[in-house]
Amino acid sequence: MELKPLTLIAPKIQVSELFPALKLIMSHQAIEEAISETNSQEKRNRLLPTHLIIALVIALNLWSKDSVVDVLKNLVQGLSASWIPQGMRWKTPSKSSISEARQRVGCRVMTRLFEKLARPIARRETPTAFIKGLRWMAIDGTVFDLPDT
Repeated sequence: MELKPLTLIAPKIQVSELFPALKLIMSHQAIEEAISETNSQEKRNRLLPTHLIIALVIALNLWSKDSVVDVLKNLVQGLSASWIPQGMRWKTPSKSSISEARQRVGCRVMTRLFEKLARPIARRETPTAFIKGLRWMAIDGTVFDLPDT
């Protein structure tokens, strides 16, 4: 059996394209359900609400070379009025405030969101998604060169 050559594309994600793509795969309702199921909602109004922290954690993967503060600034620039109330003057929080907010939200809500939304996207008709009837799930090309000790 001869395999087709695999080419990977490293697209540059523009802020204007990011939010419609995220909204397509991750509904506001799914985020709300994950927050309520894990009891991760904030007890008072905060500058960094749980929804924003969830979006930040996802955005940190997309802009991995930028600092947390820069990613948050990019994120807030692209967020709609439903995330940040109109008339609220938003001041960029410090790194420690962001870190505390991430600890407050915790990892359970992200785990629950993943469990709700993660699924194979390819269908039977998708080219190269199946090889001899089996779904092609992942390719791992990571190599670690470590000393024997």
